[in-house]
Amino acid sequence: MRAAMSYFVSPQGLLVHDQADWPCAACHPDGTTDRQAWYLCFECAQEMLAAAGAGVSGARALIDDVTDALAFFEVNGHMHSAHMN
Repeated sequence: MRAAMSYFVSPQGLLVHDQADWPCAACHPDGTTDRQAWYLCFECAQEMLAAAGAGVSGARALIDDVTDALAFFEVNGHMHSAHMN
C-alpha cells in the first residue's frame, strides 16, 4: 500500500494520476464532471501518447502534456503495466 497519492497537472490543466478510484476521461468517464474531463489515468496517458505519436494531427500540445506527466511518474517510481479498469 502506498502512503501518498501521485498525480501530475500540466500548465494547461491536464491531470494524470495513478489512482484506481479516480476518474479517467478515457477508460472510465461515467459520472465525471466537466473539470474531470481533463483527468487521465497513467495507462491511458501512455496509450494516448502512443496514438498521438502515430500521427494523429494536431496532437503536439497533448504529446507535450502527456510526456511531462509520464516523466513525472517515471522519476517518482510509478511504472504500471496493467490497466486500472
